[in-house]
Amino acid sequence: MKDLSLNARIYIYASILVAIILFSWNMANIGVENLWETLLLAAIASLALIIKVEGTTNRSHYNFSFLIYSAAFFLLGTSEAMLVILISNLVEWAWHKYPWYIQSFNIGCYIITIQVTGLAFTWANPAGILFSWLGVITMLMSMAVYTLVNHLMVGIIVWLARGENFKQSGIFDFLPIMIDFTVLSMGAGVALIWTLNPIAVIFVIIPLYLLYSTLRVPSLERQTEIDPKTNIFNHRYFEKALEEELSRAHRFDRPLAIVMADLDLLRNINNTYGHLAGDEVLIGVANILKDNAREYDVVARFGGEEFAMLLPETTAEEAFEIVEQIRLEIEQAEFQVPTSISPIKATMSFGIASRESDSQSSKEILHNADAAVYHSKLRGRNRTYVFSDQIYQGLFKPFGPQDTGVNITPETIDSGIQELPEQADAQVDHKPIKPLVNQQNQTSPPVPVQSTRLIYMFILLVTLVSGGLLLLQISPVENVPLSGLLLFIAIVFLAEWFSLDIYVRNTSVSVSAAPMLAGFILFGPAGAVLLSLSFALAAYFKHNSMPSRLVFNFSNQLLAGMLCLGFLSLTGINLTIDNHVIQLIMGLFMSMILYLSTTALISVAIFLSTGLPVKRTWRDQFSWLAPYYIVMGMIAYALVFGYTDAGLVGAMVVSFPLFLLRWSQKQYIDRTRAIVNELKEKNVILERSSTEISTLNEGLLKTLAEVVDLRDPFVLGHSQQVTSYAVLMAKNLGLNGDQVELIRKAGLLHDIGKLGIPERILLKPTKLTAEEYNIVKEHVVLGAEILQASQSLHNLIPIIRHHHERYDGEGYPDGLTGTEIPIEARIVAVADAVEAMASDRPYRRAMGLDQILMELNNNAGTQFDPQVVRAFKQIT
Repeated sequence: MKDLSLNARIYIYASILVAIILFSWNMANIGVENLWETLLLAAIASLALIIKVEGTTNRSHYNFSFLIYSAAFFLLGTSEAMLVILISNLVEWAWHKYPWYIQSFNIGCYIITIQVTGLAFTWANPAGILFSWLGVITMLMSMAVYTLVNHLMVGIIVWLARGENFKQSGIFDFLPIMIDFTVLSMGAGVALIWTLNPIAVIFVIIPLYLLYSTLRVPSLERQTEIDPKTNIFNHRYFEKALEEELSRAHRFDRPLAIVMADLDLLRNINNTYGHLAGDEVLIGVANILKDNAREYDVVARFGGEEFAMLLPETTAEEAFEIVEQIRLEIEQAEFQVPTSISPIKATMSFGIASRESDSQSSKEILHNADAAVYHSKLRGRNRTYVFSDQIYQGLFKPFGPQDTGVNITPETIDSGIQELPEQADAQVDHKPIKPLVNQQNQTSPPVPVQSTRLIYMFILLVTLVSGGLLLLQISPVENVPLSGLLLFIAIVFLAEWFSLDIYVRNTSVSVSAAPMLAGFILFGPAGAVLLSLSFALAAYFKHNSMPSRLVFNFSNQLLAGMLCLGFLSLTGINLTIDNHVIQLIMGLFMSMILYLSTTALISVAIFLSTGLPVKRTWRDQFSWLAPYYIVMGMIAYALVFGYTDAGLVGAMVVSFPLFLLRWSQKQYIDRTRAIVNELKEKNVILERSSTEISTLNEGLLKTLAEVVDLRDPFVLGHSQQVTSYAVLMAKNLGLNGDQVELIRKAGLLHDIGKLGIPERILLKPTKLTAEEYNIVKEHVVLGAEILQASQSLHNLIPIIRHHHERYDGEGYPDGLTGTEIPIEARIVAVADAVEAMASDRPYRRAMGLDQILMELNNNAGTQFDPQVVRAFKQIT
């Protein structure tokens, strides 16, 4: 709290003091008759505070405690609501362990807010009557008061503590205001339903699941700001956060520090233990950085082995203390990797720069921090340096250790002299040959498209069936209450008009199913006709549809309604008078009839329009809606008893929070849809760039392979043929696509190290001496070193380096045995040997397939992996 300004501290203390006075005064007048209800609501509110929904930023959350506070206020009164607020927030405090002044202010803010809300409600509705037009209006008004007072108190502390006014903090933005108001209004609805039927509350608050699911959808914008490998922020987010924090630091003359960090010798880790081990180290280091950062710090990965930290309100000296703790923890950490029996260790070099003047730009501070980390690496790694502007010419102050940093280097394994095998390295001649294996391409048949005539015939059939069922069930005289029917027609129309286009599933969802199902039950066949027409007209005008779709939607809904009413007629159950258990069960059955009927007919219509199979269409687009329709059945049940027990007001009480919920969801979906569209545009650009880069890289790979083969005029096409065999064996072994692509690239470049072998040795027509053979064996090490210069080819290094290892451990350069040799390298080794044996040499003719298979069988388990040999035999 010492970091807060004096005005902020005064405001916090004053709020807490006022809250203590108000709470004490209310507790002096509280009774014990509602004790159990108060404790139950306090327990539910505590659970709601513990289970939070992450918001659009990593520091914003939503919870549904406001619903419980609202319900407690209208059911029990102001004093009991205060007790619910106190108990639930104390539980949250114990669970999350917030600083005392933060949670104390939160409790004080809620107590003051609920007191002001109580005064406003009593002034507008002295009698406290809820079931009336005045009651509903004053309930909504008081919830608006609660929302505005709460946001005002929070906005003031943000202004005093961080210097952000209401506009900058967004505390009064429309969306957060409406989310809080929606949840509070739903709590008011819970209170009304509780007074009618406490058990039915569970069906009124079911829409909370929909809101909870919506708020749980991670912000797509924030996903684009997360590094997928380390799960911390990426370069893009860091730069944006730096600009914002630097602007604030300039405006209020506050300190700010930037830390650049570079993992020492990650290349050696990758070469020694493999790239998967390097990834494990990167993830482990990222976790250490994140765990040691404060809540308001920003930790990001810049790319490769580079990381960055943004430390607001921090001087260079304070940053150094934080960084040194992180550096020592990384130095002492041990990382478990699958390619090493014992844990491996790593170190990190750090550079720190701070804001030193109001004229500094973010790029300048980043450059200073980058220069500092570069200086740390030059001074031996595993240390921290701080950039200083005392001379402003690259003067550094060393704060790190003066001993030499820990370096990780590959193990050096001596290899004995071996006889030159008769395979790729003994090649002096090569002629193109027919491939030893066959390759086939398969194409999928086109999807047929049906005629428009079938669609119209189908619509006509649905219309005739629904009309026939209507004639069978409609009564000569129906006593339908006009006011209730008009209300439900309006609810259905508005629900469908405000339906949500779910961009993820390319369809729309509304809550119209609930009022339609309730209307079928309440108003019978006549209601089914008018409600179905209301639904169809809303969809028609909203989407500017064709008349045929209007007819189909009307007939589809009417048919579902007639099936539901026919089901009721067969069972002989009256859902308006039977007990609540039967009402609920039958409501769920009818919701499933509505769901299956409407979605099945839509799937058939899609089939007639596009030729897509009905089963696949239903599974992909509509199967996920089953739980949603179960929820709609529960809400329909609540609407039925709300209307029968409390008339129009009861129906509106149940439906009004539902519309507020849909409005809130629409705001989120609109925002995420805009983000999705932006991401799609960026993805198109990235995909185009990726295609261009892939084409360029592919050309370079093939050019390099040809350059390697041209070194020896007798082996033209060798790399291409090795690649062909290796890829087919990899697919036969069931390797995944990434591994197959690695093998393809490695096959093209497996002999790239021969560029460093003297031609006098490479082209020598006679037997090599032991010394010359040792030089030839160096080509695998040279190949690995050549690929070091290309970051995109690093994952080929283990294959290039080890494709001359032998299964029995007698190969080179490292004498690996069995499964110690990467499976990709074992595959390339067999492909290389096969291609060598299938090629003509000055001293022998090419072997036939039977001879090649015999050689492979004879050397399986010694030179070659038996499993890879079997794969080659299966593809021939």
